[in-house]
Formats: sequence, structure tokens, C-alpha cells
Amino acid sequence: MTDPMAMCIAEAICKNGPNVIASGAKQSQIRRILQVPPGLEAFLRRLTAGLTRHILAVLLIVVAASCCAQSPAKSGLTIVVISDLNDAYGSVSYSPQVHTALDYIERSQPDLVICAGDMVAGQNLKLSEDNLRAMWRGFDELVLRRIRHHNIPFAFTFGNHDGPSNRRYEHERKIAVEFWQKNRPELDYVDNSNFPEFYSFTFKGLFIAVIDASTSQINQTQRDWLQKQLQSEAARAARLRAVVGHLPLYAIAKGRDKAGDVLADADALRALLRAGGVDYYISGHHHAFYISKKDDLKMLSVGALGGGPRQYLNSELPPVKTLTTLQLADSSSSFSLLVHDVSNGMKVVKLSDLPKELHGHNGVSLLCDSDCDSNKPVR
Repeated sequence: MTDPMAMCIAEAICKNGPNVIASGAKQSQIRRILQVPPGLEAFLRRLTAGLTRHILAVLLIVVAASCCAQSPAKSGLTIVVISDLNDAYGSVSYSPQVHTALDYIERSQPDLVICAGDMVAGQNLKLSEDNLRAMWRGFDELVLRRIRHHNIPFAFTFGNHDGPSNRRYEHERKIAVEFWQKNRPELDYVDNSNFPEFYSFTFKGLFIAVIDASTSQINQTQRDWLQKQLQSEAARAARLRAVVGHLPLYAIAKGRDKAGDVLADADALRALLRAGGVDYYISGHHHAFYISKKDDLKMLSVGALGGGPRQYLNSELPPVKTLTTLQLADSSSSFSLLVHDVSNGMKVVKLSDLPKELHGHNGVSLLCDSDCDSNKPVR
């Protein structure tokens, strides 16, 4: 097959043909199971017109056997990072951009998906317990199950809308904890004694520590835990170390440039991360994508997919919803980034188009240089 459309069909059949055969799917179900992009639906209909399910199954077996036998082993590591999926308070559904991101995840089949918080739309005292539980059911049915259906590992951190770690919203946190205790991700945990609030795991040579940064305060208990994790044999042996938390260290977006919307004592926390050999701090909350660097620590702020994308500080660039893919080559010790503008047809975002520096109330963020961009180096 040399035609690109035919090759795309063959690739989809290669990955998912056995599911079609095993399920006895009708033709109306085939596109969903094969995960063929919507633009190819008409082609698939023409391809399968007039075929019975049994004849189609035979053809799938032949094509799947042929293409799978020739497929090279996947190299490198791919992680998709999402964040701030929530819409209006109490919402049990998600914006079209969230579903677009999930379509992308299904097509690209990353090795891991990380959510940097705000999976549901809580942090509102007017929400009933029934509504809070309904939000987590909505997340499970509309987001989590789609990812787990493809056996893609999923890691997360709590955001402020997931039930922040303070007494005022302890009823929300209780429901969130119950949900994740019943739906614990299958990860290679180093320490899950405090799961789901903070935990650590290894993944294909990476060490990842997840902290509870749903508020601006990281207490001493958690700091001591994090320091111990970063000194562990698993962390020292890893080729790359990342910490994930919802609030960022430094302000980057309008409407978030104030205490309470960044981690308190950011410089001391950054020093703790660097002393532990952390390469990346991954966060959400500011609803704007940005990758910055201080000393050797790269700080990735993941854009929002739900409501309310925000403008950068000291910039007139329009706010957009984004999706971030981290790619790690077998021989590399740092990620390259592929960022899509989900608000505008999955257009690729070039780092060179972003502000070179952002001035917040608690520090200046400098755009990371060319080793962070897989598309075009910043000059």
C-alpha cells in the first residue's frame, strides 16, 4: 500500500482488527473500533460497501496479519499531558476540545497520559453530594474509560476544582479520594502510602513524583516526603525525573498573577527540586501553555482543555486551548515538545511564537530554548 489513506486504514486495522473480529461488529461500529479519523469515514464506507460481516472479518484477518508482521517495534517514549478539563461549576459533561484531545490520544496511542489536575468542576459549596458524585461518574464515563479502553496508563494530580486540600472543601476531597481508591491506576509505584493525594512511580526509565498542589501551600510533611522520594534508589537510577502538581511555581497568565494562584515560597521549592535532581516540574491551573527554565529546572505549564483559556502576562496573544505531547528519544535525557492548538483545528504551536519572557508578581519566567521544541528552535 502506497496511498496515504490506505496506509492509515491499514494501520488502524493492524492495531484494532482483532477487536472488530472478536466483537462481531456491524459495519456501523467498525469506524469507532478501528479508530479511523472522521475524515476517512467515507473512504471506509466505500471500502466495505456490500460486504457481509463474515467476509469483512476474513479481509481484516489477512490485512492485519500482513501489516502487523511488517510493523517495526515502537521506539522512544511518548506522554500526552492534559489539564484543566472542567467547565462550569457542577458540570458533568466536557467541552468539544476535551473530546478532540481524547480522539488524539486514541489515535496516537501514547505510552502514558498525565493529567495535571482539575478533572471535575468542583470547589463550590453550593454543590450537593449527589452532584459531586455525578461529576466523578461523568469523568469516569467520558474521559477515564476512553483512555483505559486502550490500556494506556493514566496518572493524575488533584487540582483545586477536584477538592482542594483544605477544611472548607474536605467533603469534596473525601469523594475524590473515594473515587480514586476504587479506580487506582495500574502503575509501578515506588510509594503509594499517601495515594491518591501524593505518590511516586517509575515508568520506562522515568521517575515521577506527584504532589498535592491543589492549594498554594505545600506543608512540611509533604516536602519531607518529596525530598525522601528524590533521594530514593529509584529516583537516582532514573534517566529523567519529573514532579507533577497543579499550581505552578511562578505566575504566567493574566488573572492568575497573585498569591494563592502559585505555590508559596516558590524559590525554596525550586531549590528542593533541583537538589533532588528534578528535570521537570509539570503544572496546570493557569490555563495557558508555557515552557520555561530556571537553572536546570524546566517548568511546563499545561494549557487548559476545558473552560477559560487565559492570556499570557504582558502579551496580547489570544488565549487558546492546548494539548501537549512529550517525546523522549531512546538516547535522550530531555523531552521534545509537540503542542497543538485545540481551539484552532489542532494547529501546531511553535515556541518561537510565544513571549520570550513573562513577568509575574513572584518572578520572571524565561521561555525555554531550542532543546524544548521539536518543531522550530527559538532563536
